[in-house]
Amino acid sequence: ETAQGIFVNFANVREATRQKLPFGIAQIGKAFRNEINTKNFLFRVREFEQMEMQYFVPPDEDEKWYDYWLEERQKFYRLVGIPAAKLRLKEHGKDELAHYAKRAFDIQFEFPFGWQEIEGIHNRNDFDLTQHAKHSGKELTYFDEERKSKYLAKVVETSAGLDRVVLAVLCQPLAGRLTDIL
Repeated sequence: ETAQGIFVNFANVREATRQKLPFGIAQIGKAFRNEINTKNFLFRVREFEQMEMQYFVPPDEDEKWYDYWLEERQKFYRLVGIPAAKLRLKEHGKDELAHYAKRAFDIQFEFPFGWQEIEGIHNRNDFDLTQHAKHSGKELTYFDEERKSKYLAKVVETSAGLDRVVLAVLCQPLAGRLTDIL
């Protein structure tokens, strides 16, 4: 995943830009996986473009911001021409959650060949900042002037495969949208 660079640079970005929580760091870049299934087209390639945002929030606001980004990302897909009827949410069960995740949903699109994930939204809790602080020896806590307290931010992640998103948009009939585009 491309997210780890964001966590490594969290303190630098926060200090250099004088950000207050909540704030996000987004990036797009190459992602690689060590598996391949040649029968699944764009859904299991070894190399792909990934768009990610890590949104850093106060500990008691992670659920509020998680719900916010879950809704905003669905709005984005409707904005680029994907009808709501072609989108659905799939919540990860407790046995499906990544080791770092407190909560996770996939946004799925109904392709002509079936439902497939185009984006994942995860409540990563404070796992990544805790691990980076532990292994680097760097102080990654945040002092909140308004609350007069120091804490480790929690993280809400949005992560989408650009190739999948473009394919979903291309699968939409152009007729009827031309007037909206023009």
